Amino acid sequence: MKRIALALALLGFAAAAQAQLTLFEDDGFQGRRYDVQGAVDNLANTGFNDLASSVVIRGGTWQVCADAYYRGRCVTLKPGEYPSLGSMGMNDAVSSAREIGGWGAAPQQGTAWGSGARAILFSQPGMRGREYVVDGNVVRDLGNTGFNDRASSLRVEQGYWMFCSDADFGGNCLTFAPGDYPQLPPQLNNRISSGRRISERYPYRNAPDWQGYRR
Repeated sequence: MKRIALALALLGFAAAAQAQLTLFEDDGFQGRRYDVQGAVDNLANTGFNDLASSVVIRGGTWQVCADAYYRGRCVTLKPGEYPSLGSMGMNDAVSSAREIGGWGAAPQQGTAWGSGARAILFSQPGMRGREYVVDGNVVRDLGNTGFNDRASSLRVEQGYWMFCSDADFGGNCLTFAPGDYPQLPPQLNNRISSGRRISERYPYRNAPDWQGYRR
């Protein structure tokens, strides 16, 4: 019977207007639902804020966050069924969601970039611990954020970013392409104080080379 009920639920949301992410009020895809296509930066305006307990993703890579405008605790989800958000610490806590695409391959030269591009600093290795999201083009000084000299790992979602050990892009600086960096190199481990997004393509001939880092 449970399989039949789940099949009926899946048929129901499959008929939705091509929504790629569906939030459900209760575990196991039960209760009220809210379909998201593209992005919703504040669920408070929808009547579904802090209500989601399960999720189905039909396409794309999505990020769901505990605060509006993609702040606070965020988790990234690939296509599939998530019958309970409790194990992720997101049960009844989702306030914003957006499709972000995959990481890994860098943008090809000449392609559009920067829309929604972010970098995320983590206080512990392996993309764990506290998070600080850099979702603008630049952060000149982390001294006022409570995250100065705290980052031990890094995720770059899109674009090329430069992070530096001193404020205003001084000290040791390294350039990071899109991807996950579970352990920062010694020059920047627990030493990042500023960062900025740079050109759509790497401004040197070769890929980033930390043997002889450049500023």
